[in-house]
Amino acid sequence: MHLWENMPFFLVIGSLVGAFVMAMFARWKKEWCPYLTIISVGFSFILSCIIMSRVAGGEIIHYYAGGWRPPWGIEMMIDELGAVMLLLLSGSFLLIAIYCIYAVPKEIHPSVSGWYYTCFLLTLSAMMGMVATNDFFNLFVMVEVTGIGACALVAAKGEKLSTEAALRYLILSSIGAAFLLFAIAFAYQLTGNLNMTYVAAELANIRTQYPVIIWVMISFFTVGLGLKAALFPLHIWLPDAHSSAPSPSSAILSGLVVKVYIVSIMRVYFLVFGFDIFTGTYMRYLILAMATLAILFGSFFAFVQVNLKRRLAYSTVAQIGYIFLGFGLGTVWGITAAMLHIIIHAFMKVCLFLSAGAIHYQTGRKKVTEFVGLGYQMPVTMVSFTIASLSMIGIPLFGGFITKYGIALGSLEADNPYFIALIVLSGLLNASYYLPLIWQAYFVSGPRIKLKMDAVPLSMLVPIMIMAAGVIYMGVFPGGALNFLGKAVTRFLL
Repeated sequence: MHLWENMPFFLVIGSLVGAFVMAMFARWKKEWCPYLTIISVGFSFILSCIIMSRVAGGEIIHYYAGGWRPPWGIEMMIDELGAVMLLLLSGSFLLIAIYCIYAVPKEIHPSVSGWYYTCFLLTLSAMMGMVATNDFFNLFVMVEVTGIGACALVAAKGEKLSTEAALRYLILSSIGAAFLLFAIAFAYQLTGNLNMTYVAAELANIRTQYPVIIWVMISFFTVGLGLKAALFPLHIWLPDAHSSAPSPSSAILSGLVVKVYIVSIMRVYFLVFGFDIFTGTYMRYLILAMATLAILFGSFFAFVQVNLKRRLAYSTVAQIGYIFLGFGLGTVWGITAAMLHIIIHAFMKVCLFLSAGAIHYQTGRKKVTEFVGLGYQMPVTMVSFTIASLSMIGIPLFGGFITKYGIALGSLEADNPYFIALIVLSGLLNASYYLPLIWQAYFVSGPRIKLKMDAVPLSMLVPIMIMAAGVIYMGVFPGGALNFLGKAVTRFLL
């Protein structure tokens, strides 16, 4: 029973211990590192599955470090959204770790490959801690550790562009952390607490007494976490970081890292400040405006990119806009669709970046003008790439359609039907830069191209196929995820 109660602690600390162990093996037995990483992440995935089963049974998990209850002690709280995120993080990292067995030696110098896995596990541990914590102090610590680990994952390639991108990412991440620290300081000064539940209770009592400070506080949270989540126009670090990083790192950054910051923002808005403050400070309308700009400009910038990974990176800016648009609407359907899009976009973007890595692994191609014949040279990779691309566009029977449809329903609930036009326009823009790639791969053939299987290791193909299957599954059977996330939305809007 004691071990059962400490499961959230073991979930976070397991990957952290793995990171320290990996640092030793990175020096002596670096060839063991990928397999030890898979074991460590597999342990986290098993614990995440157990936690998900508990939360699915109606339990909200509360863990008090050392037995000290808040407001004095550190609390971890795992609700429906937290359980989904933990499962998504550990499962995705497990697939990416399997992909790394052959991909990392291709893209990263052997002298740093062992340290890459150290940062890999450190980032996972911090991200899971960020999702699970119910304490502002530990949120800040986990945000910082995630930022450091993510910067290292970008710089691991050792090239000039990746080093510059990592430095730019580090500087802007530090600026975001400063805003977040000031926001937390305001919260502590105003309420005398760092536990989010206690801060929320105090704010509910004093919100009419300190309207200016509360407005400044929620603004600082928005800038601090919004910069790390790459919300337009705070996204300027993202294209370079995602496009110049190794392919596994790009998948982690685009599909997962930005999502934990978005989840933190959602919890701050709805569980700490509450919907009334979120609306009363006009922050909701600012979020809607920034989300609209993200969807439009992210798509425009993606359309003009020639480098494949850079096009995918700008596409992420637009997709982040969908998530902020959903919960900015402040309706049941809007918030539910935003949460679901966090999951589906992770499937889509991890699949796309891993596919881009596989294409480079086999052919050395990096540009969007070099897809001719890839549908016949790499059928498995290109089918998966096509599935994820059609989902990004919002074609029915794929996961992306469900979330766009949900956001459209949320727009009607919020009496803002003009956002439906934005969703339709963004779908057309997405089609304009994804469909030409698919057309080249299948319908523009080079001289005497014959169908043959991908010359890529199976350990790279399997994660790509699983992610593509997840996109289809979420598009055909979204009911279970929608019902489960609906419970979290009910708590958000209480």
